[in-house]
Amino acid sequence: MVSATMLVLAGTVGLLLVLTAVAWRNRQEPGARVFGLMQATAAVWAGLTAVGLATPPGPMRVRIWGVTTGLSLLVIVLWLGFILNYTGRETGVVSWKFGLVSAPLFAGAVAYFVAPAWPALVGRLEQTTVPAGTLVDAGVGPVGGVLGLYIYLVFGAGLVLVLLTVLRGERLFAGQAAAFVLGTLMTVVASILVIAGVPADGYPLIQVALAGQSLLWGYAVFRQRLMEAVPALARIGERAVVDELDDGVLVVDDGGTVVRANPRARAHLGRDDLVGRQVETVLDRVGVSSLAALPARFQRQGRTYQAKVSAVTNRRGEPIGRALVVREVTRLVRRQQRLEVLNRVLRHNLRNDMNVVLAVGDRLRERGDEDLVALGEKLDRTAAGLTTVSEKAIEIDRIFDESVTVDRFPLDDLVDEVVSTLADQHPDATVTTAVTAGEIRTDYRLLSLVLTEVVENALVHAGEAPDVRAEVSRADGHVEVAVSDDGPGIPSAETDPLSVGTETDLRHASSLGLWLVNWGTQSLGGSVEVATTAAGSTVTLSVPDLAETDPEGVAVEPDSAPFSMRSDGDLSDRSSPSAGRPGS
Repeated sequence: MVSATMLVLAGTVGLLLVLTAVAWRNRQEPGARVFGLMQATAAVWAGLTAVGLATPPGPMRVRIWGVTTGLSLLVIVLWLGFILNYTGRETGVVSWKFGLVSAPLFAGAVAYFVAPAWPALVGRLEQTTVPAGTLVDAGVGPVGGVLGLYIYLVFGAGLVLVLLTVLRGERLFAGQAAAFVLGTLMTVVASILVIAGVPADGYPLIQVALAGQSLLWGYAVFRQRLMEAVPALARIGERAVVDELDDGVLVVDDGGTVVRANPRARAHLGRDDLVGRQVETVLDRVGVSSLAALPARFQRQGRTYQAKVSAVTNRRGEPIGRALVVREVTRLVRRQQRLEVLNRVLRHNLRNDMNVVLAVGDRLRERGDEDLVALGEKLDRTAAGLTTVSEKAIEIDRIFDESVTVDRFPLDDLVDEVVSTLADQHPDATVTTAVTAGEIRTDYRLLSLVLTEVVENALVHAGEAPDVRAEVSRADGHVEVAVSDDGPGIPSAETDPLSVGTETDLRHASSLGLWLVNWGTQSLGGSVEVATTAAGSTVTLSVPDLAETDPEGVAVEPDSAPFSMRSDGDLSDRSSPSAGRPGS
């Protein structure tokens, strides 16, 4: 009759082979190959244990016992290899560090394979027959005792690595880690019971405990996706991201020793052997003696770099080191210089030249000749338009170079100020307002600039006697400002570049007005929508009220703000002044 122990061992072998197959199917995942090899080795270990139980007492039984004991040590080696892979400490089992740690276990396995009765390894060997089969009770020799202590040390270190990985923020993997740790602890506890002679001297309780371990590890594999998502992916990904950054990254410990340097840092600082050096010797190359003395911008070998030093803290917020990020900004600095020169040309040279053109136009109109008068008027219009563009470019540069200042103010005061000023400049226009929102907390100057641009755009391009309406309401923590007119609408050629966020030679806006509106609303954290119908167009600004969305009043400028256009017809071919309009 087959004993219960034999049945458990047979079931264990089956479970281990299933886990082996799953690991092989997911062999591209970190640690999957090692996990599969560990399960396969454990299956052979459990299978040979069953063979040993069925073998009568004698030398063959001792030989089988030696092989199974050696296999148990190889399983521990593979277990450690999987732990290192699982936590992202190692990506394989061929590193010299892993070899150094596992060497005693390999040596012990070879000793059990070759000389299981070696006195230094085992103090005694006794074989007894019980209903479960033939048991081998081995005493512990001096070498075996040291090896046993080392095994528990390896188990402890491996389990600590898993727990630290979860505690340091990888909570996503807590379920699989818990199942893996509990499964391991089952065999560790079983080994302690074996030493105590429970349930009988020489009984293969560890191999029997593999059944429970396999069930827990199966739960980790099938329910917690142990073979699909592991902490190593996050850890390896972090290393890859840092290594691929265009910025140089140095991590320095409390003692000033460089403990991490990515390839770009080595290139920026001109040496490959950064790790292990004192940061002071590294910074000598940029002319400073400490991180505290490092300027925010420095030059080295004709290139300009930007540096930022930040503290590295542990989970309790205690500083444990510093991180230095070095970015090459040579091209950025040169581009900024070019823009400053070009901006100066626009601000001074273009304006002065347009004043000359305006003077020539005035002289032509004074001649009395109809052709010359018409030519002079055309020169005046063209020069005035270019002057307006130049002044608007200057205003944009000035406004957006300043930081956003948040204040609370009544919206009706803002709307009245903008509308009354523009209405005086356009006496033939009809401008009405409807303000139902009370106050808003945002940048008054910037919102006034944007609203002025939208209303002025409607007054200038909606026809000879435009009807313009400005409505201000509140919705979901935002203030919506809708400016409607009865004009021909804004062509899609003007709004498409803003929707995409860039211009090309074939697709570009004809002026700066809508860009000013878009950039200004974006700086306020809002969005712009342009809607065109047969009755006219409506430009809607949605601006967040920082009193509701940001009690501290800190406005954050996003990289881009939504700009959208809705149209009931195609405005792309409306090129005449009466049919369409640019965004002034």
